[in-house]
Amino acid sequence: MSSAGEDEDNTRSHGFKKTRNQRACDVCRRRKSLEGQMPGFRCSNCVAYDFECTYNDVLKRRRPPKGLMNPFIYIFLCSKVHFRYVESLEARLEKMEELLQKLCPDTNLSQELQAAVRIEAERSEVNESSVTTSLTPIRILSPSTMVTDFDSLDADPESSDDEGAQTNLVREHLKDLFINPVHNRFFGKSSGVKLVKTAIDLKFEYAGKMPDENTVHVLGRKRPEYWNLLPWERSILATEQRVFDFPEPDLLNDLVDLFFQYINIFFGLLHRPLFEQGIQDGLHHRDNAFGGLVLLVCANASRYSFDPRVRLEGTDSWHSCGWKWFMQVQILRKSLLMSPCLYDIQVYSLSAMFLQGCSSPQACRTLIGVGINLAQDVGAHRRKVYGNKLTIEDELWKRAFWLLVVLDRTLNASLGRPCAIQEEDFDLDLPAECDDEHFTHPDPEQAFKQPAGKPSVMSHFICLIKLDQILAFALRTIYSLNKSKVSLGFVGQYWEQRIVAELDSSLNKWVDSIPDHLRWDPTREHHVFFMQSASLYGAYYHLQILIHRPFIPSPRKPSPLSFPSLAICINAARSCSHVADVLYRRSPEAPIPHFQVPPAFMAATVLLLNIWDVKRSGVSIDPAKEVKDVHNCMHVLAEAEKRWHTAGRLWDVLYELVSAGELPLPQSTVSSLRRERDSHTSESDTPSTFIPAATSTSSLHDDSMPIAGSSRISRE
Repeated sequence: MSSAGEDEDNTRSHGFKKTRNQRACDVCRRRKSLEGQMPGFRCSNCVAYDFECTYNDVLKRRRPPKGLMNPFIYIFLCSKVHFRYVESLEARLEKMEELLQKLCPDTNLSQELQAAVRIEAERSEVNESSVTTSLTPIRILSPSTMVTDFDSLDADPESSDDEGAQTNLVREHLKDLFINPVHNRFFGKSSGVKLVKTAIDLKFEYAGKMPDENTVHVLGRKRPEYWNLLPWERSILATEQRVFDFPEPDLLNDLVDLFFQYINIFFGLLHRPLFEQGIQDGLHHRDNAFGGLVLLVCANASRYSFDPRVRLEGTDSWHSCGWKWFMQVQILRKSLLMSPCLYDIQVYSLSAMFLQGCSSPQACRTLIGVGINLAQDVGAHRRKVYGNKLTIEDELWKRAFWLLVVLDRTLNASLGRPCAIQEEDFDLDLPAECDDEHFTHPDPEQAFKQPAGKPSVMSHFICLIKLDQILAFALRTIYSLNKSKVSLGFVGQYWEQRIVAELDSSLNKWVDSIPDHLRWDPTREHHVFFMQSASLYGAYYHLQILIHRPFIPSPRKPSPLSFPSLAICINAARSCSHVADVLYRRSPEAPIPHFQVPPAFMAATVLLLNIWDVKRSGVSIDPAKEVKDVHNCMHVLAEAEKRWHTAGRLWDVLYELVSAGELPLPQSTVSSLRRERDSHTSESDTPSTFIPAATSTSSLHDDSMPIAGSSRISRE
């Protein structure tokens, strides 16, 4: 091989550097050396070993650089055989042009041929665009519109698992090799499909020839019993159209309105214009998937309805509201062999939301896990699966997946269980901060753009997603198993101090980033934004308590942190109690939303701990004054228990805690609850007889309950 010194001597003797041969000689290539040809037409290796320096070996076909061109075109153009074949074709074309010119001397052949080439190119672009759009798996609304896809296997240039440009020809082969018409699956980097794609690339690359008609399919022989659906599997997939029992038209309209008024404002799961148009067109009578979605909308909305028709026949319990529609969806046989459509993912989200109010709320955890897995099955969790141009279907898929993630984190935080999906398992963009009416626009460039100066209802959901990202980190650090902490590097004397400080910092940044129309204002006139604000701040204070709760010191277990964790929790609990109380007093006629139930219970429990701690220390306190915030939380739970089964259980727990601590109970509940305890009544909705004392709206301006975050608590 040449050295720097040899090149320098050569430069000095001739005044310029000779152009090096751009490829290695035969011996060097055999030795995998990348030397060029040296002076005297012999490289350094050949000189040293007295080899004949030749360049006669046929070049080995190499893989084209990434992104250069289709590898099959590259191989074709680099082949000497194909060069000669192309030259012969060009010669024949020249003779044909001469012959045509003699036969039609007045015709401009060059102009005609250029026009034909231009038309064909435009037609190819249109066809390629339409195929690309149709192959995007995320655009599936119902199983009848499914198309097979292998584009989901390709990584975008920004993806962490980018493995270079993939070819359309290989993709077509793999469609036939792996995909059944009823399947539409997403395969990740670790799947065997990636390995097969690499093998196919190598097969044609080193074969040095384009596949002919006999090699269009990767496998020339496929045994039908292993590549086609079996008869009994087809019978499972063949679902008959069910006849659902929908609410009466007037009740259906009322429930749809209640859903978008009290539920959809928090998550944006459904696009109201499309949903209502589907009902008007009778789609719920023709499509099982959409029909199930309509039933679950009715089931969830019934918790906010006072129409007696929402209850099950034969019972007066409001806890039965919506079950007549929920049970129809549960008995709907939907095979997991089929790829899910958008309606399926939305159904799992709404099913989990409905079960939050039943006697076994942990059941919705299973539905959330299934929903997340089905969404992953079509790649809804990956950014690269969505098209470059946002569509309504894309946006609804993103919202449905994000809702499952939010439900997964909030529910598992309350149950103390691991989440079904972690932050590193998906790279999906946040939903568009745009209201339903702005999804479309005469100018395509203005679609999905919220008008300037107009606050968006979707801002709440985006803020909630960001808050739950902090929650997920807290669950994986503070509340994780010891072995998980070790694997994640959370070891050492001060790791908890650093983690809690980071979480507090993230919370403070989050609360500072809340849009103005969602900042807490107990007198805010806009009802939707007020409800959303109460939701965000309730979740914020709940998470603040969750972060500092493990570090509340006790006589047996002093806190390892220098943070005043107890003071932070107490301050957050009082603020949370105030938010819940104001929400209830602003709309006493409306049912309490479920999102207020866990924060109200957590806040009341922390406040009771503080009261007992103060009493244990011997400090004199006014029990009636200290327990006021606890009573506010009990008021909210007593109202919520009329529709949410778990709220009644939590109210009973607080009642026992207050009674055991010899603290005053809310006056309006003392006599009725004592009678219930004496009679050993066990009916679940008995405590709903609680009637809160009347209060004036002036209490909404009570400044004795400030809204503050952990940043306002001084560090010791």
